[in-house]
Amino acid sequence: MGFARILLVSVLLLSVVQSALVKHNRAEPLGWEILSEKDTTNVKSSITFYLKHKNVEILKATVGAVSYPYSPSYGKYLSRDQLADLISDETAIQKVMGWLYSQGVFKDQIELLHTKDVIKVRNLDITTIEKMMNVPLSLYKSKFTQDVIARSAYHYNVPTGIMQYIDVITGVSDFPTLFKRDKPFYNSYMDRINKASIESDFGDLSSVSAPYLFEVMGVDERLNIVFAPSCYGSNYTYTLPPCSDFPPSVVLSESQASAYYNTYDSSFSNTVTPYCWIPSENSFVVCSMTLDVDNYLPLNFNLSLIYDDDTIGPSSNWGYSVVASPLWTPQSVKEFYGVPVNYRITNTSLLQSVAEFEQQYYSPSDLQLFFKELGIENFAPVTVIGPNNGTDIGIEANLDIQYIMGIAPGCPTVFWSIAANSSAEIDDILSWAVAVSNSDNPPLVNSLSYGMAEDNVDEFLGKGYMARSEKEFMKLATLGISAVFADGDGGAPLLCDSPMCGQTCEPLHADWPCNSPYVTAVSATMITPFAEPICYLNTEQGGINCADNDLGEVPTSILTGLFWGTGGGFSNFTQPLGYEGTLIMDYLFTLSSLGLMPPASYFNATGRAYPDISVVGHNLLTAVNGAFLPVDGTSASAPIFAGLLTILNDIRMNAGKPPVGFFNPLLYTMYAEHPEGFNDIVYGNNRCGVIGFSPTCCPYGYEALPGWDASTGLGSPNFEVWSQIILKY
Repeated sequence: MGFARILLVSVLLLSVVQSALVKHNRAEPLGWEILSEKDTTNVKSSITFYLKHKNVEILKATVGAVSYPYSPSYGKYLSRDQLADLISDETAIQKVMGWLYSQGVFKDQIELLHTKDVIKVRNLDITTIEKMMNVPLSLYKSKFTQDVIARSAYHYNVPTGIMQYIDVITGVSDFPTLFKRDKPFYNSYMDRINKASIESDFGDLSSVSAPYLFEVMGVDERLNIVFAPSCYGSNYTYTLPPCSDFPPSVVLSESQASAYYNTYDSSFSNTVTPYCWIPSENSFVVCSMTLDVDNYLPLNFNLSLIYDDDTIGPSSNWGYSVVASPLWTPQSVKEFYGVPVNYRITNTSLLQSVAEFEQQYYSPSDLQLFFKELGIENFAPVTVIGPNNGTDIGIEANLDIQYIMGIAPGCPTVFWSIAANSSAEIDDILSWAVAVSNSDNPPLVNSLSYGMAEDNVDEFLGKGYMARSEKEFMKLATLGISAVFADGDGGAPLLCDSPMCGQTCEPLHADWPCNSPYVTAVSATMITPFAEPICYLNTEQGGINCADNDLGEVPTSILTGLFWGTGGGFSNFTQPLGYEGTLIMDYLFTLSSLGLMPPASYFNATGRAYPDISVVGHNLLTAVNGAFLPVDGTSASAPIFAGLLTILNDIRMNAGKPPVGFFNPLLYTMYAEHPEGFNDIVYGNNRCGVIGFSPTCCPYGYEALPGWDASTGLGSPNFEVWSQIILKY
């Protein structure tokens, strides 16, 4: 959505500065609906002013000095006071504070944070904000979280004499919406179907003859199938038994899975009475069934229905290969990557964190169940910053804290819940970054599994938001703090059904915040013996049966048997820092020589390239509401890798060395000097995602190739090597 510019014909005279103001009107933001009938008289709200920094180039140079392993200042991180002295601008503070006082804001409503670059103003009535910002405010309700906030459909209008000291203002014109990177397997998917709108999610289903396959998912020697049964006359059914409204009725479902490639001869079938239900009033019937299969085999899946007159209806084909694979736990993940299974954190100075948004809460009882049932001895405390309702849990939050603590048991962990101080505030990643840099005891390693398309950041969060977030990530780097971000679950196009995604194949849409060169972006893999290109060819093409090969990895993708695709790509907004060396150019040269390069209109070849590293993100066993279910997503990969960084910090700090801090310069140095410390991932791509319930593969994405690639980064860690070389730096 663009901003229409409407020039004000009046000049607003303020006590501090006189300036002509411009309004930027926009349509109702996606994900929010206006509550036009609500009175704002008694509503209080808050505003945050992010002041411009001085010495930005010195700040950037300091990041390099403390983060590059062969720098004389490597590991000599700044204190919070030193950081404040470097970046804070006393003139900006005085000008903005003076203006606030002139607008009737009282001293006890204002907080200047410790780093002296952020001013929070709380408990403001709406009329005061409207006067200060020269825009009308209304109440809006989130369609996702039901939060109610006071916002304006117009861009705020602060006098230019004051705005020159400010990067961005939040709490006025921003409509934050982040989307989570978890792919909860099966149970949560059924909830999506139950809540789906027939018209908006599936379109016209009145003239189809075969069953509609919502999803075919593989887990631990089983396929879970969800479908809408079809009836004679090309109708879907709205009654139970299925098709009793358009007889003959469905009595059985027949599923068949056969070899997707002819290098192996495997077939599986099952004929059962499906479990069927009506999700909601006026909804068509939905059914489910299972099929036992062998793990790892790419399979071709078909489903047909048998009716009570003994006829068999038309068959539906899934259209892509589908793969079942084993469940993974923290112990099996550590064993696969070469971490001693019983490794425990012993350094008492270590602290790690998972950050959560949008009222994603974790269950302490599920966490204890997870430790108990999986045999993980973990007596480390969890500190909650912000709200946490353990009876209203989110799968994302449970996954994050269970896997970061399961990988690095013994490390005290912060559950950092970024949330509103009132119903009129909203949470966002910039708030998290500022909170961490102003903390008295910030976690050294932080995992975040949220984000949005970079194209939408300034649109929804405010002009200048992305540029300011870059500075906040730089601040964290100077303090020696690691920020680990999931790189998205919609493939290189960032396809998904959230308004925060790309929605189109051209151009390919980069993800934020993992597009920042100051954070470590983590991609997701599936562990499989089918990990080489030769495994995905038929016999006449030279293919072989790889079922008995050693386990390797491929990027998670619809084309390798899953229902989603990991992210990766090139930013249109941020630039590389140089720690990649020639790896990116080498990759682009190889893509071009193989005829796999996306057209220039699809991506920015000179932008920050990500991911940096990959770890498993498929079939992670997670405790939720007293039971266990597998969860997928780069949101599983991020806390796993963050836990591995905590182990590296434990090794280093026990030897008297500083923590790894901003990890990328060291990571790429390790790759250049010890390539044996990385498991190269050489097959697969990330050109697919899901819109609604429909798998969608675009013409272009990024291929996994030898060396660095924009699907899996440097590959995955060989931690046995990492643990041996980490004290070298």
